[in-house]
Amino acid sequence: MSFLSSRLPIIPTYVLVGAIVGVLVIHPLNLVVVWWELARFSETAPRLIEFLNARLWFALLPRHWDVAVAYTLVGAIVGLAFGVFTRNYLRASEAYKSLREEQIALVPQLIAQGETDRVEFKSSLRWDVQENRINRGLEKVIAKTIAGFFNAKGGHLIVGVDDDGKPLGLAKDLATLRSPDHDAFERTVNDIVSKNLGGDLCPYIHTVFSMVGGEDVAMIIIRPAPRAVYLEEGKLSIFYVRSGNSTRQLDVREALNYANTRWS
Repeated sequence: MSFLSSRLPIIPTYVLVGAIVGVLVIHPLNLVVVWWELARFSETAPRLIEFLNARLWFALLPRHWDVAVAYTLVGAIVGLAFGVFTRNYLRASEAYKSLREEQIALVPQLIAQGETDRVEFKSSLRWDVQENRINRGLEKVIAKTIAGFFNAKGGHLIVGVDDDGKPLGLAKDLATLRSPDHDAFERTVNDIVSKNLGGDLCPYIHTVFSMVGGEDVAMIIIRPAPRAVYLEEGKLSIFYVRSGNSTRQLDVREALNYANTRWS
């Protein structure tokens, strides 16, 4: 049973609560404002409690029901607005949760299919498996691959898997982070993109995590970029694009021709 169906109807409930708030909260608060205005310009203004007591009881008299109805309607409208907002928020949250679950379930399938023009495997984010140490130069390799996907049709970069699709896990990478958890890993990925490719591109990547073969792996989902993406290497700006199951560097003429076609 979904979150929404397991609760009371959201909009009618908010309208009802809003109507009650209109009478019991908005009306007294408005009277406080009226009393304050009177007290500022009149030395004979009644005390606040006396003023509220008299005016609130008036609302129960038939000739003053229009006031009670007005505040009821105001509260109901406010409740309706909050109800619509809450319903839409919960629906969006459910849709996001469902999409995330689908993406996580996709990871083992992509690994089983091997590397393609839309899928690449990397053993680690910054841990050098061969030298058994941190190697921040590997972050450039990650940035290069992401740039290639940005400039092509997007794709999936799976970290924690060797070239043959064997899960290696993220334990070594996580141990290098100040906070060894998934949130810190995702922030590190965003930092790599921001530092090497441009902070405006961070919204075009999303990282999910999945257990595969008993190991924790990460999948960076990369959408096509809205502009040409260059990787800064020293004083050079290098253009990479995904070609087959590898990332290829284009020379100046190739990059210009490709960019003119890709972002025309």
